[in-house]
Amino acid sequence: MKYLPALRHEHLGAIALDASDSLEECIRALADLYREDPEAVGDMLVEIADLKDRAELERDLDGLGHAEHCRDELVAELLGDIGGAKTYLDPRVSHFALMQARSLAFEAERIAVAANERANELAKLTAIVRGVKVEKRRLPFC
Repeated sequence: MKYLPALRHEHLGAIALDASDSLEECIRALADLYREDPEAVGDMLVEIADLKDRAELERDLDGLGHAEHCRDELVAELLGDIGGAKTYLDPRVSHFALMQARSLAFEAERIAVAANERANELAKLTAIVRGVKVEKRRLPFC
């Protein structure tokens, strides 16, 4: 299974990293955990949502309050319960992890090339638009 983000090309040269594979695995693990103890998992999810609301209210207090930290701890605990969200790339542990790291490096290179090409296109388009605006501002010769 591949759990590292994959490079996806969207319309008009846009690019995106897709982490669906790892998220699907987390959701499956969460569903298994819910089946084992629906009340505890449900309570934890509701508490996380409530803490989000409290954290938003506490932001008006210039950082005073602890709801955001409590929410982060609960989310980290839940992530730990469903297997975590870390992808270890230590080649001593797994040859497969090494191959994933190489694949990620290759995809990162493709991202850089695509982003650079898009930046060049935008620079050209901006220059063209600026040229048109300059032409419109010039006074006609008499």
